[in-house]
Amino acid sequence: MKLAPSPKLTNVQASRMDADSVGLGNRALLDKVDKLRELGISSQIPLPQIVAAGEQSAGKSSLLESLTGISFPRSVSLCTRFATEIICRREKEISIVVTIQPASGSSDDHAKSVREFRRTVSSFTGEEFADVFKEATKVMGIKTDPTSDSSAPTFTRDVLRIEKNGPSEEHLTLIDVPGIFENESPGLTTKHDIELVKNLVKEYIKDTRTIILAVAPCNTDIATQTIIRFAAEVDPKGKRTLGVLTKPDLAVETATKNAAAELVRGRRNDNLGYCVVRNRGADDHSVTIDMDARNAEESAFFSQEPWSKLDKSRLGIPALRARLRELLMDRTKSEFPSVKREVAATLKEAKEQLQALGDSRAETDEQRAYLGHIAIRFADLVKFGLDAYYNGDEVFLKSKNLRLITRMRDLNDAFAETFYWMGHQIEFESDTKPTLSDQEDEEDGSVSVRREDLYDSPLSIPIELEEDLDGILIEPFDCPDPQNGSLLNRIQVMYKENRGYELGTFGSSMIPAAFRLQATKWEKMALAHVSNAILVVHHFINAMIAEACPDETVRYALWQAILEELGKRYQRAMDHVRFLLDVELNGKSVTCVPNFETALSSAEGKRMMDRLKPHAVEICEQTQKFSGISKGEYVRIEDVAELNGETRQNEVDPVCEKIHDVTKAYYEVARARFVDGICVYAVDHFLLSSKDSPLRVFGPDYVLSMTAEQLEMIAAEDAATRSTRLRLKERIKLLEQAVKILRA
Repeated sequence: MKLAPSPKLTNVQASRMDADSVGLGNRALLDKVDKLRELGISSQIPLPQIVAAGEQSAGKSSLLESLTGISFPRSVSLCTRFATEIICRREKEISIVVTIQPASGSSDDHAKSVREFRRTVSSFTGEEFADVFKEATKVMGIKTDPTSDSSAPTFTRDVLRIEKNGPSEEHLTLIDVPGIFENESPGLTTKHDIELVKNLVKEYIKDTRTIILAVAPCNTDIATQTIIRFAAEVDPKGKRTLGVLTKPDLAVETATKNAAAELVRGRRNDNLGYCVVRNRGADDHSVTIDMDARNAEESAFFSQEPWSKLDKSRLGIPALRARLRELLMDRTKSEFPSVKREVAATLKEAKEQLQALGDSRAETDEQRAYLGHIAIRFADLVKFGLDAYYNGDEVFLKSKNLRLITRMRDLNDAFAETFYWMGHQIEFESDTKPTLSDQEDEEDGSVSVRREDLYDSPLSIPIELEEDLDGILIEPFDCPDPQNGSLLNRIQVMYKENRGYELGTFGSSMIPAAFRLQATKWEKMALAHVSNAILVVHHFINAMIAEACPDETVRYALWQAILEELGKRYQRAMDHVRFLLDVELNGKSVTCVPNFETALSSAEGKRMMDRLKPHAVEICEQTQKFSGISKGEYVRIEDVAELNGETRQNEVDPVCEKIHDVTKAYYEVARARFVDGICVYAVDHFLLSSKDSPLRVFGPDYVLSMTAEQLEMIAAEDAATRSTRLRLKERIKLLEQAVKILRA
């Protein structure tokens, strides 16, 4: 790691660099940062801070004692197992307060337990601190006894916070992290603990607002110190790393002393460089620290070579303390504006995230209100879809497939056209629609039938939710063209097989039988069409609920809750189709439509005309002139009588022709009636317009009728959402407090 010399600071300057010299404005700035840290805001927004890190036995505890005047316990079992935040402030009253800041992500019970820990003392001897230290480790749930079988962790991410105030204190905040170690301690530390501590140190030093106080002993090869390597990884230019060499009194060999002195001189081009301090002796068990005596002893030590030739601003605790205050103040000044911006931005983001969750749904009234808003939005969308008011909401502009009434009209028009041209089993005589040849009409059994194949028009039927409707819909039907065989021949066969003693007429069963033959495809066509209409409505309802309810969990629960009732209402439409089929196919052949008689007379007249056509003669102009007969074709009375005689000699043909013509006339009436019945009643009434249609299953009335249990099942927030909401509220509260501190 490369370190460069920093501006020199004389001993006089160092001694005068107390809390007052930084000015009231600077003091206020540091106080604000300390208050932010006390809030626990540093877990979300990094704050300017000094972090002391190094390996175990590097002299870090002794260094902190000298800097803060706090006697840290030196027992092996009480070595630092957690981060310790030390805040020294110049105040009129002397006070020492110890608290614990729970780690981010702690359980509610643990966080509550450690927050309740608070100890206040008037003095801070080593023994007192050791007692408080033991209490704190117990509250944190840390294992300290290597002989214990406890499964408690050896380290924690909780932070011990020590506030030390007094008239002689200098404003300084330091964070001490557990010492890095490489070897396990049987019964106490494991390989996992080794990595945990290393990761903890890395987390504390990684942010650019952190000043790294890299502590290393003089009597070792500095290049081998893990903290030096960690610091170089996150701060390769050394702009925020201040190396502190400890235990210079243990550097006995001249080469070792000179190597340490070279580092302090800063000849390696590091930015902040190195300082060197002398630790309290390992055999010094004083319960209090005489800072004057300690400083005098240290000063005497550094008066010897090679230390006496070094920059005095790099030697000793007073100079280091002044240097740290200067660095922290500079870092705080430069980073404070960006901290304010980050706090504001983070608060805004948290509020937006909370708003995205919607209103709280913990209570029944909140759940009903939440679903009520969804129901109102859904009802509005349904109304727009039924009224073809597609400018009412952007969703209809984005997807034309959701334009409900337009799609249903297209579907019904296609059904009516298909039914008109292809609904009959065999072509009637005189029908003019071209049909496929028998070879062309054959279907390839290997080709799967799609629901769209029912129609000649290019329509698409949504089948994504088809599984919801098992047992309600029928299979897709591809309507074949009417057969080319003679219907009259079939009627003749039927007549001969079923005639009785009727003379010149036919039995009452002939028309229904011929009609049922022609209506063979009606059942599959009608049920397939209404199945397609149900799929369109079902897709529309699902899409509108998705549009009205953005919460996927609530949407799924709501969909499952209404699915059964939707199925019942779809079934009503299918049942009505079967009712209409039963009336048309199994009921009496009845009609009161005047068009029937007109159509029948027209058919009989056409048949007579076709029979007389070969005998027609055209009147010549001379005959027209003398007889006064108008121009045209005429048939002689003798020919008419002759044809009538031939007809009566063959009783079957005219009767079967009559059956054909009556069947055709009645079929056309029944077809129009049936198609209207399917489109008006089964589709429009049962699926769209009725107050009991599937579109009315979910709505404001449905929400008002829901029980508390139903509301809880559908609208209550899941555990993850509740946890997220609670976390965001706490975060917002914390950030709002931070904003108040920053604005004070």
